Amino acid sequence: MLSNKRLVATCAIVFCCNMALLGLFVKYNIGEKCYISIEEHQDFHPVIPDDFLSIGIDTSEIQNYDSIDFTKTRFRELAAALSPARLRLGGTMSDRLIFSAEDIPSASCDHCPSIPGSELTCTAIQTFCKHKFLPFFILNGKKWTEINEFCVATNIKLLFSLNLLIRDDHEWKSQNAIEILEYSRQHNFDVDWQLGNEPNSFHHVFNLTISPQTLAHDFKKLRKLLNHHGYKKSLLVGPDTTRPQEHQPNCLKYMVDFLGNGSHYINARAWHQYYLNSRTATLEEFWNPDTFDLLKKQIETMQNHTKKYHNIPMWLSETSSSYGGGAPGLSNSYAGTPLWLDKLGLSAKYNITTVIRQSFFGGNYSLISDTLEPLPDWWVSVLYKRLVGNKVLHVICKCSRFQRIYAHCANRKYTNDTSAITIYAINLQMDKARFLLNGTAFHSDDLNIDEYIISAPSNNRKTKTVLLNGWPLYYESSFPDMQPNHRKYGNHISMPPYSVAFWVIKNTSIQNCK
Repeated sequence: MLSNKRLVATCAIVFCCNMALLGLFVKYNIGEKCYISIEEHQDFHPVIPDDFLSIGIDTSEIQNYDSIDFTKTRFRELAAALSPARLRLGGTMSDRLIFSAEDIPSASCDHCPSIPGSELTCTAIQTFCKHKFLPFFILNGKKWTEINEFCVATNIKLLFSLNLLIRDDHEWKSQNAIEILEYSRQHNFDVDWQLGNEPNSFHHVFNLTISPQTLAHDFKKLRKLLNHHGYKKSLLVGPDTTRPQEHQPNCLKYMVDFLGNGSHYINARAWHQYYLNSRTATLEEFWNPDTFDLLKKQIETMQNHTKKYHNIPMWLSETSSSYGGGAPGLSNSYAGTPLWLDKLGLSAKYNITTVIRQSFFGGNYSLISDTLEPLPDWWVSVLYKRLVGNKVLHVICKCSRFQRIYAHCANRKYTNDTSAITIYAINLQMDKARFLLNGTAFHSDDLNIDEYIISAPSNNRKTKTVLLNGWPLYYESSFPDMQPNHRKYGNHISMPPYSVAFWVIKNTSIQNCK
């Protein structure tokens, strides 16, 4: 038998071990409790369109016609899963693109083959070469048709950026634009348009300065062309400046000055947004709340300085995690997923009506790989499309900076319950997060919830294979089977460490989500 002293010591050790285990249980299963309050009476402002989440492909990807096969069934299926959406074909190389209805082989600054119908193209090449904005490449009618047929087949609307650098000393020369407009009209292509890419950076990229006043004049010219050549109903989107930064006030000034001269000619005031430099970005920066907060500041800055034009919708016409093609192993892995989902949530909250992800294909920030395998952000984008509705809800959260919460009415295509809402959240901590649902929207402690938890195997945030409710996701059909956990909770929801989640909560007290 143990002596009294040894018995006391043994009991103390057992007690301490139990307390330690209890502490670990609390830490990893209870987590910091957050409060989510949603009220039943909502004014539903803003309301985002169905094509809010959209996609881009950099024009450089079509410079080599073998890079993308727009006719490939799998490529089309992966795009169609994100419809309805827009496809922006733009980027730096859009200002090096010259259109030709006919294929003109071996065209160069020194020689343009004499082919029937190539006169306007050769004139555009001569103009371009005169200013030495090299290299250039030719997009022929066959490839242009292939791109447009892809958009029709996938229920995606094309947004195309015309070359702003085909110009004389004073203004943009429109002959090549007329050629593509006429070709498109003859083939009944449905296209929206842009002119130039990041014009405030032209001095850095092309050693050329185009003032915002001159650009507004060029947009006026293009608007008249669209009206005259069968595209009166098409949107004209611009000016596609870079994100506002305190140490580079020229971006913001360029946008304001352009709108002061050209607001009557555009249908959306568009700018580009990235958080980080792809060459230097780290995993810690990708998951740092300070990085996430950059977007809120940039949106508020842009909106505050252009509020005079609040009647013109604001778009993020090109955006991703890091500029310069994306950070390898970060932008195209689960590491970038929280930034992407948070961008969708913040943009909807601040009435950004279109967010165009750079890119759908190509670069290190793509949604699908070079071998047409879906990457983590593609899966999250598909879930967003399926679950999240147009009407944005007002949410009050008492959480740490490491949990970020958004809510909308649920997508009516997902459920016929007109009171259903979708909450989506991000947990940036290596701790389980637990949320208590408050507010008059939740009239019961026995809520009917469909739960979708996206996480990384073994918390490997650089993974390119993610888990849905603990099971790995693989693409096996054009409409992936992504089943939820059906739960009847009390009045709380929770999510594991380093995860993102969607909850569709049915039978709430909100009656205006119709």
